[in-house]
Amino acid sequence: MKHTYRLAILLIVAATAVLSCQGDRSSTASKKSGTTISGETIILVDNTAQPIIEDVLAVFHSVYDRANVIQVNKTENELVNALLKDSATVVVMTRLLTDEENVHFNKRNVTPKVTPFASDAVAFITNKTAKDSVVNLTEILKVLKGESSDKVQKLVFDNANSSTVQLLLKEAGIKKVADKNIYSLKTNEEVIKYVHSTPGAVGIVGVNWLSQPPQSLAATVSDIIVLGVDNVKIDKNAKKYYKPTQSNIATGFYPLIRKLYVLNYSGVNDLGTGFANYIGAFEGQRIILKSGLLPVDIPAREIEVRSEL
Repeated sequence: MKHTYRLAILLIVAATAVLSCQGDRSSTASKKSGTTISGETIILVDNTAQPIIEDVLAVFHSVYDRANVIQVNKTENELVNALLKDSATVVVMTRLLTDEENVHFNKRNVTPKVTPFASDAVAFITNKTAKDSVVNLTEILKVLKGESSDKVQKLVFDNANSSTVQLLLKEAGIKKVADKNIYSLKTNEEVIKYVHSTPGAVGIVGVNWLSQPPQSLAATVSDIIVLGVDNVKIDKNAKKYYKPTQSNIATGFYPLIRKLYVLNYSGVNDLGTGFANYIGAFEGQRIILKSGLLPVDIPAREIEVRSEL
């Protein structure tokens, strides 16, 4: 009897241990159960690309209802710092990491999955009362360097650490902007609103905010001037000005073009990979085409020709 009782207790203890182990494995599995089309992940996004990623994610979530990609918008410097501190693994940026920045990952043998998905542009905007609808890039660069300009009195950026600033600093051949006649706000939206209410100011924003602005900003965008910019690299003689349209981005006529990338440093096939695959594939490229940006792979358009009506 004692033997039977002792055996029963042992069986109960063993069963409890097995269930406990199964519970632990189940808990661990649930944390790693995310796939390329399900689960939850956070993607950090360059502020200038905010609208297009919101649009793509809206469709992505409607197609894959078990996926939850949380978009967090930040400046370029914040994106890089998050990657280097391992507080983020998937980001949307307007450039690749430099060799120096990649040292952190090379030491750990982490190779990123890089998905270029669009080309956009840095655009200049001004108040509708402006007399000119064009600007010379050299005048913009003068102000950045702290030199005086008769054409540009005030420059307004979204953020001192933004990708638009970095691109223009590279064009000007300097490491930081001047202290006078240059103002930094917080977001592209604030720049657009500021220019709309401030004659004489020239705002600098990502073109995606103009080609497909949020509904709450659409009326304001339609009430400002998007400036045409000269391109001395291709126009050697006659001066011509180009607006940051989809066609001028495609031909390279507009002078300030850059690519958009999804950079995935996770090292696994997760939901971040699934989103990158989606935005770089046919459906994602169609959304980008409709947004006014230039997709990396322009979707083909089939036209049926009939011999009879």
